Amino acid sequence: MRLEQKRAIVTGGASGFGAGIVRKFIAEGAHVVIADRNIEAAKEYAEQLGPHAHA
Repeated sequence: MRLEQKRAIVTGGASGFGAGIVRKFIAEGAHVVIADRNIEAAKEYAEQLGPHAHA
């Protein structure tokens, strides 16, 4: 499944299953907003993933 030019919001995206979903969506070409109760963890994870990830 290609997700180029698609946008996604993943809740709980800084850890666990959510983090895996974020990584898969980005691998498929999506831009992803990582929403998490721990905003610092979300920002750090987004920085690691590159320009397609946002927190």
